Amino acid sequence: MNDPEVAEDPFAHLKQRAAERADRTVERLRAGIAALRATDQKITAESLKQVTRELEPGFAGLSFQVIRRNPRAYQLYREAASAFTTSATPDDKQRGKRRGARRTPRSAYDPLQALDKRALVGRIRTLEQDLATERQQRGALAYDQQTLLARIVRLETEIVLLQAEGSHPE
Repeated sequence: MNDPEVAEDPFAHLKQRAAERADRTVERLRAGIAALRATDQKITAESLKQVTRELEPGFAGLSFQVIRRNPRAYQLYREAASAFTTSATPDDKQRGKRRGARRTPRSAYDPLQALDKRALVGRIRTLEQDLATERQQRGALAYDQQTLLARIVRLETEIVLLQAEGSHPE
């Protein structure tokens, strides 16, 4: 009952389980990165979550918060993520020439952040209208499809009845 190891650290079993979970997170992250590289996809937090979900059915996928809390996983993510490994573009090369010029900072990974609020609202409204039109067209197509299916069933029934009449001469 007076085990010296338990008296030393009563939380050793919890630490061991946490270390095992951290190792499993790193393994899942490595597998996700390998899968994304194999298909030449961008390595982002969202793509990693999606691919780890697909690699392991029943698993919700690695969220960025889980990766961020695990120092080894986050280091691995930073080494592999597309946002941290951008190559020099002509835009970057011209920056040295325009050092004195002021410009609003914009995100390298999201071009929508460069737009002002009015432009974004206009885009959203246009997309909402397009979506409503698309839904209406899909509804009309579904109705037409059901009508055609009903007609096919009626014609097949008529064929069966005509064949039945023809096989029983009276």
